Amino acid sequence: MRYTPINSLFIEREVTCQEVWHDTMLLSGALVTAFVIIHFFSVYLRMPKSILRKFISFTAGVGVSYVFVHLWPQVAHAQSLAEESIPWLESHFLHYAFYIMALVGLAVFYSMDRLIARAYENEDKTDPNLVESKLFWSHMSFFALYNAMIGYLLFDREDSGSTLLIFFIAFSLHFITNDWGLRHHHEVVYDKYGRYILSLSILAGYALGVFSDFPEYAIGSVEAFVTGAMTLNVIKHELPSEREGNLEGFLIGLVSSGLLFIFI
Repeated sequence: MRYTPINSLFIEREVTCQEVWHDTMLLSGALVTAFVIIHFFSVYLRMPKSILRKFISFTAGVGVSYVFVHLWPQVAHAQSLAEESIPWLESHFLHYAFYIMALVGLAVFYSMDRLIARAYENEDKTDPNLVESKLFWSHMSFFALYNAMIGYLLFDREDSGSTLLIFFIAFSLHFITNDWGLRHHHEVVYDKYGRYILSLSILAGYALGVFSDFPEYAIGSVEAFVTGAMTLNVIKHELPSEREGNLEGFLIGLVSSGLLFIFI
């Protein structure tokens, strides 16, 4: 029988880890670059109104499917891993810690949305289109934090390439609809400043993921917060109203992406 020296096993394992890390860097780096490109060039994306209704309904279907088929199960998985590593969570109200964090994300997103909407009612209509507008900077600050969290999660995911691609598809459509909404509110000032801020925030979050090493429960907390925020954002802002929506587009997005997320 031929034995492999232990040192050789360690070297082989180290080389394998380096190769995996290198592949992860290449793929995640390509995807974060694509996110930046989307923020830069979504301003040039034009569609006829009839096609736009179907596209927005389609993206809403993809977003709803991604939230319920992928993100919420991820929260449950993070909760179970946390309970394995921190046993006292089982007999404490923090048995629901990651679900509470998702609820916090939803509540924070809704609160910011309502405060900004209330400010719009009290402020001169031209102000949101000026760089000096408090509303503009409030919107940008919140979405910059949100984008930074998504950029951070992009690097720290230990998923396969196909799962990362699904992550990219879901959030790409999510970013496009967010950009359209922000551009609707802030017009020229968003194109001049806002898209740069959001692009840099994604890169900042990604860089934090590359150069930091937070424990798994911290990463799970960030993902839970994003899950809650995205749940509200998809249902409240991306899902069109009865008059503006397109049922066929929504169902196609929901069913096709749901099957994709389940089987890949």
